[in-house]
Amino acid sequence: MTIEMKGLGETLRDLGKIEPDLRKELNREIRNVLKPLVTDINNRIPAEAPLSGMEHQGRTGWGNRKTSVIKIDARRPRRNVNATSTSKPVNIVRIITRSAPVAIVDMAGKAGGTKSKREAKYRRPNFAEELNARLGDASRFMWRDIETNLGPTLAEMEKVVAEVVRQANRELMKVRL
Repeated sequence: MTIEMKGLGETLRDLGKIEPDLRKELNREIRNVLKPLVTDINNRIPAEAPLSGMEHQGRTGWGNRKTSVIKIDARRPRRNVNATSTSKPVNIVRIITRSAPVAIVDMAGKAGGTKSKREAKYRRPNFAEELNARLGDASRFMWRDIETNLGPTLAEMEKVVAEVVRQANRELMKVRL
């Protein structure tokens, strides 16, 4: 899901050059605004493995699961370096999962591949169908029911950005050339 806020990336980059402390404060405020969303997501992730085959300590094992986190990155995109900033949206704030098992369980079945290509005698129950039966349809943790909280969160985010831009403008007015 994409939410578009025009000028946020440029504001963050300029703010980092002019007022680094204000930039740090903005990052803190953004994290505070998004914290309830991340808490909801982390609460949805079950403590026990959703399927018995995931009960191990390997890379894709449920014992290796981690929580979701907020990433703030205002760097310019690596591609199209010479393009203007308005030509393509850039992800500034992302909520991501840091673990393979959570990502696998969250999105299994999203592409709709429910048929096994194996011979009938070697076919095993479909992974996505089992997860659908136990945890619901794909996007089981990350963006399930987030739309209800998204409106107030976006409004709060706009207030935070507007306040920081106002403070930055006030600081710029103090500087004499």
